[in-house]
Amino acid sequence: MSVWDQYPSTYRNSEVQSILRAVDSGECVSIVGLSGAGKSNLIGFLAHRVTTGPRFICVDCNNLPQADISSLFAAILHQLDVVAAAPVPLKALIQAIGAALKESPRGLCILLDRFDLFQQDPAGLKTLYNNLRALRDEFKYTLTYVISTRRPLDKTSEFAELFFANTIHLGGLSLEDATWSINQFQSRRKLTWTDETVKAIYALSKGYPSMLRAVCEAHASGVPLIVDELRQSSAVRQRIEEFWEDSPSVELITLSGLENHPLLSARSGTSEAEELTALEKRLLDYLKGHQDVICTKEELITAVWPEEKLVAGLRDDSLTQLVHRLRDKIDPAKTNKIQTIPGRGYRFRN
Repeated sequence: MSVWDQYPSTYRNSEVQSILRAVDSGECVSIVGLSGAGKSNLIGFLAHRVTTGPRFICVDCNNLPQADISSLFAAILHQLDVVAAAPVPLKALIQAIGAALKESPRGLCILLDRFDLFQQDPAGLKTLYNNLRALRDEFKYTLTYVISTRRPLDKTSEFAELFFANTIHLGGLSLEDATWSINQFQSRRKLTWTDETVKAIYALSKGYPSMLRAVCEAHASGVPLIVDELRQSSAVRQRIEEFWEDSPSVELITLSGLENHPLLSARSGTSEAEELTALEKRLLDYLKGHQDVICTKEELITAVWPEEKLVAGLRDDSLTQLVHRLRDKIDPAKTNKIQTIPGRGYRFRN
């Protein structure tokens, strides 16, 4: 028995049914989920438990040896039980998919998990998009894609057009799914929680997978189910930092149903130093170290993300969201401590 066999048959039922309706109609689906949304679990469930609809094959892009077209094509061929010498040309993939479709009357759906990996290489992204679009056009309505990313694709690309009609923003689990997840946690830890405790965990986490797990871990270690105390526990604090360090936009937070999340929005009971994430602290330290000096966006991005390659085109957006959150935390009275200098950057004034 695999881990997927333990999942309830109705897991993420609303999302699964939406995906099946789309791919059964020959359409592609984009799953957009912020940090901790459980995108890989949904993709894995589709690959291993869903037996209706087209044939699903799954590629986890994080497992590719390189973020290039040939590695992706080789991984798809591997899932189709086809061996090909590298580099894999598009023609070889077309032939393999054509053969697979003859044995799959309901079509073929390629699940591309963690597709963000390819957005880190702007130079090769256009070619990849063009190849995947060409592949889809070769087998229109019989070959479909389901991709998972943390942010939507660039809307200006022709590849993104495939997903306009079917974009799912992944939020919290249903009460039924969350209860199953909590019970699995209890079973592993040999715990017995009351129904009231389970409902309280769900309410505090809103069923959001990473927060749900964090609240379970914190409560199992003795932390009471109180927002302020949970936020100060290491398990919950780490998940909160991971969530905010990805710099989610207000729009994506709203679309994910997290705008009023108890653990992500509450700030009471903590000091400024405790509630700042690592990225926010890095930004504040740099601004304070250059007080009354106009810091360019490029300087701030380098200071905050010195070793990380962000998704192309999202650097400015990430910085803007980070500044917005930092302002809310250190300047609730709106005294303009962090000034925006249009066209130039930001300046910190104490």
